[in-house]
Amino acid sequence: MKRQPAELANKTFDLAIIGGGILGAGIARDAALRGLSVALVEKGDFASGTSSRSTKLVHGGLRYLEQLSFGLVAESCRERTILLDMAPHLVTPLSLLLPAYEGDPRSLAMLRLGTTLYDWLTPRRHDATPRHRTLSADETVVAEPALPREQLRGAVLLYDCQMDDARLCLETVLDARRHGAACANYCQVTGFRQKWDHLEALQVVDQIGGQPFDVRAKCFVNATGPWIEQVGRLSSSKSAPVSLSPSKGVHLVISRINREHGIYFQSKRDRRMIFLLPWGDVSLLGTTDTPYTHSADAARADADDVDYLIGQLRELAPAHAIDEGDIITSFAGIRALIRSDHHRPSRRSREERMVASGGNLLTVAGGKYTTFRAISDKVVRRVSRMLGQRPAKCLTATTPLDDRRPAMRGELISDSPEVFESDVAFACTDEMAVTLEDVMRRRTRLALSRHGGAEVATRISHFMAKQLGWNETTRVEQLARYLLYWRRSSGGFQPPRK
Repeated sequence: MKRQPAELANKTFDLAIIGGGILGAGIARDAALRGLSVALVEKGDFASGTSSRSTKLVHGGLRYLEQLSFGLVAESCRERTILLDMAPHLVTPLSLLLPAYEGDPRSLAMLRLGTTLYDWLTPRRHDATPRHRTLSADETVVAEPALPREQLRGAVLLYDCQMDDARLCLETVLDARRHGAACANYCQVTGFRQKWDHLEALQVVDQIGGQPFDVRAKCFVNATGPWIEQVGRLSSSKSAPVSLSPSKGVHLVISRINREHGIYFQSKRDRRMIFLLPWGDVSLLGTTDTPYTHSADAARADADDVDYLIGQLRELAPAHAIDEGDIITSFAGIRALIRSDHHRPSRRSREERMVASGGNLLTVAGGKYTTFRAISDKVVRRVSRMLGQRPAKCLTATTPLDDRRPAMRGELISDSPEVFESDVAFACTDEMAVTLEDVMRRRTRLALSRHGGAEVATRISHFMAKQLGWNETTRVEQLARYLLYWRRSSGGFQPPRK
């Protein structure tokens, strides 16, 4: 699976997709499995935006029940089961505790009612995600000793799933390629070639080689998430067909607090639900949900985000309180929420929207990571009709994503996450890794672990130099660029921009 942008310029495709996040990846795989000729371009690395910066959960969305989004929850629970079967090496069961304390906004009875409805909306229950059950206060603190016993009323134990979001996106792209799609990262769309309002080609620049080229297609999909308005304005209409109100979600990576279960707890400050999740030998704390008006490329945790999350943990588990110096690293993603009348981002719909324009351009916005496969099915059916074809049967639910990790060879670089020299070599030769950050953040989970700093990054840079033919100047530049990102994510958080 070599990176070959030239293959995009040599034919007219049925479908050209802009955006290599999870939705663009899912659409490419679905369309390729149905026999359409497909091109996909991504301006950065695959999953380098929101698709590697999620809460790492495949879940039904328990909190959406309060918004009466029953259809979205049912669809999400169905997709959770499908993804468990489709990619069991990337989507794994996770038990979650929902503790209830005296004075919490939602009582234990309310949590039990909500999880009962949550179970009821699951159309096909997987053996790995049994129905919820209620724990007493004593049982709760035995299960997770980090939770204080004082004023604890009990907890609900429910089951969802955890995923490696970056790998799931990447492997979806690679599987699309195995089924005939032409996919390239680091290829930025700079404009459209069009006749009247009908698009004929994407104008693309290869960010690595610098060459411009056209990607011709009969139909186009804009699946760029927070960038859909920016891409939409490249057409002659100068306006995007979908308007967004983006929000920022920040997570902190901290020393492991969880014993076994994830903890899904209620903020006493603003009623938000916060996750404390096991992630290898560390814990993830998040997420925030705040309006965001700046460039999605510049999203990062700021001092207010960090103070908010540190405060939430201090209120939940005072014995495990942390300060900024205890943060291993952080990450921030931008949710492409469709503009609505709701002032609070957490109240805005997570359902998707598809808007056709110019006869052969389809813009897709919104949605949840969990439902990407179902959204992709809807998009490809719509594309087939735009092409004048009867939609073929969707095969993604029954076609597994095989675990193609190579045999573990060479030096053991990290034991949590487990990374061998052979993994780095495979990322360079078969997974289109181009930069050090590609390997540290998305081909492996090193950047979201205790091993994301200078020592391991330096070793990885030497391995990559051998595989990709970097000279010493290039290797040092790659290392410096990655370590700048690491330092910004690990401390010295700036006040938010006004």
